[in-house]
Amino acid sequence: MENFLENALMVVLGLIGLSFLVFIHEFGHFIVAKWNGVRVKTFSIGFGKKLLKFRKGETEYCISLIPFGGYVAMAGENPDGEKEGEQTDDLDERGFASKSVGARAAIAFAGPFVNIVFAFLLLIVLYMKGVEEPLSNDLVVGFTIPNEPAAMAGILPGDTITAIDGVPTKGWDDFRERIGVSLGANLVLTVHRASGVKEIPVVPTELVIPALDSGESPTPMGIGDIGVYPRHRVVVREAPWAGSNAEMAGILQNDTIFEIDGHKIFRYEDVSKIVNASAGDSLHFTLLRGTDTLHKTMVATYNEEYKRYMVGIQLGYVMFKETHIVKRGPVEAVVKASATSWKMTTSIFRYFKRFFQGQVKVDAFSGPVTIVAAMGNVWVSGFQQFLMFLALISINLGVMNLLPLAITDGGLLMFLGIEKLRGKPLSLKTQSLIQNIAAAFFISFFVFITILDFSKISLFFR
Repeated sequence: MENFLENALMVVLGLIGLSFLVFIHEFGHFIVAKWNGVRVKTFSIGFGKKLLKFRKGETEYCISLIPFGGYVAMAGENPDGEKEGEQTDDLDERGFASKSVGARAAIAFAGPFVNIVFAFLLLIVLYMKGVEEPLSNDLVVGFTIPNEPAAMAGILPGDTITAIDGVPTKGWDDFRERIGVSLGANLVLTVHRASGVKEIPVVPTELVIPALDSGESPTPMGIGDIGVYPRHRVVVREAPWAGSNAEMAGILQNDTIFEIDGHKIFRYEDVSKIVNASAGDSLHFTLLRGTDTLHKTMVATYNEEYKRYMVGIQLGYVMFKETHIVKRGPVEAVVKASATSWKMTTSIFRYFKRFFQGQVKVDAFSGPVTIVAAMGNVWVSGFQQFLMFLALISINLGVMNLLPLAITDGGLLMFLGIEKLRGKPLSLKTQSLIQNIAAAFFISFFVFITILDFSKISLFFR
């Protein structure tokens, strides 16, 4: 029941976040249409059946059943209006079609523009307030997954990765993105270790999330991965078993196991392996407790139930804090927000480019279902992280709507550009044909992406 309520809350928060972005997008269209004297008939958040609605003046405001989008219906917007029985005043001077090309272009551009500007302003506020950023651009490897590209290439725990193909790393998020869009590509990592600097070639394979339940299938993510992870602290998750050797040695809950017999601990599997291999010999533990370093000696005893040597502790992971809060002044915040906005904007095109190059698979793409789940999940994890994610989705929404894809705002801008060049619009028959083909393609694509979304949705539920 508790998990159900957490998952329900996550979905609700995700819908609130997405609906807000849809609202400001449609508000951009709405307010510029009003400024240009166009009569707005309907302002809707969502599509389909109208669940809540009220009328103020000439406009009906509503929330509709399908929350993944919205629309502003303007008088005279449909060029076939008279054939469909629209009122004749839809084609008068207050109709969308009667306005100049510039006015119509401004109305179409306003929605995506508001999304992009909102994200930019939000980023400025976040950078002035302070956000978590990497302590160092260099990446200290915590552990590698056996039989994955990094381990097979010879990358070791404790190695420091400083560059990919000669381009310096900029923290783990940057590293994951660059590896993620390089599925099957030949990469060279610059690795520093005690013996010197090495150039190690790796080829990312597809990231697959193992199933938690034996009855489920693994989830392919469509992006590259090499099986290398940051440092973790291996901590004693609960109080040692009563009467165990660990309890008698004075080990406490939340102690960090740093070393055993001089071997640095990167994973709790390391602890199990070393303890079991001791076969009853003395073990020398180095522990971190707050700011203190402690040394404990104990002997593992054989456990008949588990068929191995144990000291009586349960372990877990806590990430090393490899970030710090960075606050910026107004000018620095604007510069940083500009750089982040540009990176977020161009990430769409990087993914599409790598998709056509075969370095990203279609499984990597996400639709509204996954976006809602991810947005809610991030919000539950931390409000600041949610705001950063909100900025990313807002920019993506703005950029995608500016693409000249016939049924998007960018498609309308394309038609208006053609009208400006020709001195007259394309024929209604040609416009309808293009829009019908585009609509059929996007409905099919939406269904396909939604099916992919539901195959990944379990990754976000608790």
